[in-house]
Amino acid sequence: MDIRIDELPGQASKVVLTGRLDSSGAIEIELPFNAVATEKRSLVVDLSGVTMLSSSGVRVLLIGAKLCAANGGKLVILCPQADVAKVLRIARFDALAPIVTSESAALTALG
Repeated sequence: MDIRIDELPGQASKVVLTGRLDSSGAIEIELPFNAVATEKRSLVVDLSGVTMLSSSGVRVLLIGAKLCAANGGKLVILCPQADVAKVLRIARFDALAPIVTSESAALTALG
């Protein structure tokens, strides 16, 4: 699992995840992901390169969303692949964070 962090305008960052966000992938990215979620007010999490999402991965995203909310910000999910989007819907993650298909929609969702 790879993680890359890009700066966006304002107090936001874009976190680009690539690979399998399963139990081992979640362990690999948990610390850097939580650190950026704590430091930044808002996050766009690009899941276009994530090929598999398990409950461990959903947990990492959930904690990140809660950390952003605690800072008065928001987490937005960008471009999940079909199987990943299905897992997010089943987990009702979309009730906590918007799931969008373009970066401009993500920036709009951040406000």
